[in-house]
Amino acid sequence: MTAQPGDDSRPRRRTNLADDVAAHLRQVILAGRLRPGSRIDQDAIAEELGMSRLPVREALISLDREGLVHTIPRKGSYVARIDRDDIADHYQIFGQLAGLAAARAVARLDDAAIASLVDLHERMSVAAGVAEQQRLNHAFHRTINLAAGSPRMSSMLQLLSRSLPMPYADFPPAWLDEANRQHREIVEAVRRRDTLAAQRSMEQHINASARHAIEVLEGLGFFEDE
Repeated sequence: MTAQPGDDSRPRRRTNLADDVAAHLRQVILAGRLRPGSRIDQDAIAEELGMSRLPVREALISLDREGLVHTIPRKGSYVARIDRDDIADHYQIFGQLAGLAAARAVARLDDAAIASLVDLHERMSVAAGVAEQQRLNHAFHRTINLAAGSPRMSSMLQLLSRSLPMPYADFPPAWLDEANRQHREIVEAVRRRDTLAAQRSMEQHINASARHAIEVLEGLGFFEDE
């Protein structure tokens, strides 16, 4: 039977649980707490999160598709060995798509939306605490991405953003200073209705974030084998 909106049937519950498990595993992997090459103990994860193994298996299938986990038939799932080039490539792909979204948003952001974007930028520049900075940063980029007016593009950006290290690791103050300068450049390009400048500024911003991400992961020993 197909689940209907509001239906609390078991299949829907498993899917939600699998999403929760995937989010948990992304965090422990990208924060460096689960080492590359280490075997993922499905029973231990299920016990830790208070659930059966089924949503854990479903989450691992999803993470295998993302490239964070490598599953070997009849042997188990392991944290994928990700190198610096993998991180740089991921950010570059993300940046190109985010740049395209910014270019499309230029013509669609009205004066009120631009004022909101400016407000988010200014609040982030004085925000105290990593959590608040990341919340405002997410809102800043979400405003632009939604303004692009492409559900498919927004979906792909959301998918790519899940495997970025930034939400899971504390970035240094240098990242915030640089991000604020780059956000200002993006805002100015949008204000001028300069499509090319907005696209280029967004791509450069994301690529700079890649450099900081790699440095943070290096500090966590993420690229070192056990």
